Amino acid sequence: MTNEEKIDLNKKIDIGVRRAAARAQAEHKKAGRSIFIWEDGKVVEVPPEKIQLPEEKIDSEKGQ
Repeated sequence: MTNEEKIDLNKKIDIGVRRAAARAQAEHKKAGRSIFIWEDGKVVEVPPEKIQLPEEKIDSEKGQ
């Protein structure tokens, strides 16, 4: 695998992980379930009403 192919694969993986995280956050918010994040060295609960969903689509969804 060339370096260019590795970079392309890494970008695809990154987009997939970001997309999955955004979907999970949206599902939790819709279902009224909290999510838990790592912030300032501790686990913090974010209640559903405070879950902020990304307004902008992930790169691959924009056609890039």
